[in-house]
Amino acid sequence: MNDFPDQNLTTSYENLSPDIVQATLPFLSQGDIIHLSHTNKYFHKLLNFDSSETLWHELYNKAFGTPYGNEEPFVAKGSGEFKTCSESIMLQRYPEKSWHDRYKIRAEQAKFYTWGCFKHARLGYTPTSNENLTEEGMNSFGGRVKFGVNIPTLVPWFPKCEQHSDDDTIIQISSGGFSFQILTKSGKLYSTGSTFTGGHKGPGPAVGEHDFDPLRAAVRELEESFHHTHHGIGGQISTTGAIGVSPPSLGPHQNLYEPLQQMETQTAETVPQNEHVRRLFARNCFEMFTSGAPSFNVNQEKLNSIKFIAVVSGRSHFLAMDEERDLYSWDSPDSEFGVKLRFDGLPSKSTNPIIKIGCGWDLNCAFIYKIGLVVWNSRRALKNGEISSSVNFKVIPNTNDVTGPGKVVDFACFQGDCIIFITNEGEKIWRYYRGVVYALELPLEGQLLKLSSCLSSLVLFTDQSCYTLKVNDGNLNPDNLTKVLLEDKDDRIISLSSGDYHTVALTHNGVLYSWGLESQLCGCLGLGSPHNVIDDRNIGRWESPRNMRVVKPQKIKLDSDYTCLAICAGGWQTGALIVKK
Repeated sequence: MNDFPDQNLTTSYENLSPDIVQATLPFLSQGDIIHLSHTNKYFHKLLNFDSSETLWHELYNKAFGTPYGNEEPFVAKGSGEFKTCSESIMLQRYPEKSWHDRYKIRAEQAKFYTWGCFKHARLGYTPTSNENLTEEGMNSFGGRVKFGVNIPTLVPWFPKCEQHSDDDTIIQISSGGFSFQILTKSGKLYSTGSTFTGGHKGPGPAVGEHDFDPLRAAVRELEESFHHTHHGIGGQISTTGAIGVSPPSLGPHQNLYEPLQQMETQTAETVPQNEHVRRLFARNCFEMFTSGAPSFNVNQEKLNSIKFIAVVSGRSHFLAMDEERDLYSWDSPDSEFGVKLRFDGLPSKSTNPIIKIGCGWDLNCAFIYKIGLVVWNSRRALKNGEISSSVNFKVIPNTNDVTGPGKVVDFACFQGDCIIFITNEGEKIWRYYRGVVYALELPLEGQLLKLSSCLSSLVLFTDQSCYTLKVNDGNLNPDNLTKVLLEDKDDRIISLSSGDYHTVALTHNGVLYSWGLESQLCGCLGLGSPHNVIDDRNIGRWESPRNMRVVKPQKIKLDSDYTCLAICAGGWQTGALIVKK
């Protein structure tokens, strides 16, 4: 029972600035915020779900700010006005809307569009499975074979319904070399196509090593059991009848693989009416991986027990982080289910949680509180009964500051052993390569805010401009620094992503631009058919019979007014979250 009258409580809290309350909201769950709003009249007015701009602004950032992947930087010194890409675009495109309305638009109207190569159904559909495809939107070469999609095309997602759910709402998209990864507000993780590795090894077990696979072991045990039961020495059918009595007919035997098939059916969760977008699970959701004994039992409640809050992708692997700040890795052709990672020798996550994760071409990086940037490109193979894998990591020296000019603001991952990062100082970039860290000053306009990585380029964002810088085997050449310019002088790039040979950019106004090489008619630029790009618009050229080059950033046009809120590119494909008007 409260010893103090509610009136006194309200009076004492009225002296608490709304700014202080807002500063605490990022550390509270939505349920905590609701409870706080019911505490007294002051908090109810400040945090009212029907009218509070403070509340809905914070809820928007909590749901769609994607703070745990390295798409967005840490909050840096002097960046009180910094806004995430999504937040900045929503303010620019919907200036008259409330944050409650912007939240609803982002949650209910932002849809996933993809374009590029059809191979492995990586786009989330095939030439014949998506009714949103048009003949003009697909590239072919004088025949019936379709190579790719040349305009942003809606991916078949959950059916329309009056009441949207957290399962329908996409909060993050990511792209590797051969697939897309999609994260929903409910914490479910999906992947497109038949393979995310393309048959290539990621930063998983060392060459020649493999995680113990209880599925294969259980199948082998079933087969051996059947063999011993129904066959004698040398593979002959054994008999138990008396001499001179014909052996009994075995008849049709029970399907040995029925338990396995039932398990596969129970875990083969796809988007309704779209088998090319499938849900992913961690090994820890299954009894067979955690008990050390063969079991095909599937507990549906346990399948939903892990809720992911971030996903990042490399060339043939990806990482996901759950709400408990545990990491799971899909990093080899054998890793159908995510492997939980652990960092032996580092303090507990209860005192030093993982704050942000990133993937490069063949490595991973995580920023761990008061530890710093931790990088790895391999882990130990799992043995029978083990539920987590030990990471073979290195800690980048002097990256553990949590305040001051040395605090890491953002980082980007490349190939081999190369990480580039920036600090609160905002005036130079730092390169870690093969155990050595050195600083590099560049002639940039404005203060450095964030970084992103491409196959062979570093992308640098300042508060004024966007630049690219070539990275070759960990080496940076300042002479290659290039400022990315747009024809529209009133717009500026705030996000950029690249595949193998092409680049897609997102601007402050929510507009898409692309440029680079479109290989083998794959359509990854999204600018339309090669005939339209080269002959009608005169913005591209042929480099060979099936390769088209667009040198300068060109605006992607859709069939109606649109606002793009997020982009990703990888391999020969591109994706975006788009709101159409």
